[in-house]
Amino acid sequence: MNVFLDTCALVKLYRSETGSQSLLNFLQQYEKDLVLTIADIAIIEFHSAFMKSVRTGMEKVETAHSSIANFTGDLEAFNIIETDKAVNILAISLLKSIAATRGLRTLDALQLATAIIANWIYPVDCFITADTVLFGVAKDFFKVFNPDTPSSWEGQNR
Repeated sequence: MNVFLDTCALVKLYRSETGSQSLLNFLQQYEKDLVLTIADIAIIEFHSAFMKSVRTGMEKVETAHSSIANFTGDLEAFNIIETDKAVNILAISLLKSIAATRGLRTLDALQLATAIIANWIYPVDCFITADTVLFGVAKDFFKVFNPDTPSSWEGQNR
């Protein structure tokens, strides 16, 4: 199973927070043939998320650095898709067509566009995000799972 993880889902693999355990449980169901796909921008966003948690006092800098080091060490395990010109063009198209009515934001448009392009190469079986706006838009294109609300998995129905 090829799953596309946006950054908020990816962070849950490296920090215990709401949805972390349900995400791990979900992924363990498919561990024999699991492919974890991310956008290359998720690497930058990952660092930003952990530094924000330091800045806001949610965690100590040593803990954040440890999580970042663990993630960096695991990068070979991920299928990383480059946010190239085709992704940028598709992200702009998504923003033009649905951002005004559905609240799609810049980085979410890039994440979704990356998943759509990745799907053309190697089918994405599930798009995983804890972002409710992105979840609502992504389900127009993919089976989706929100680890914060495990009952959201619609994979069996599509």
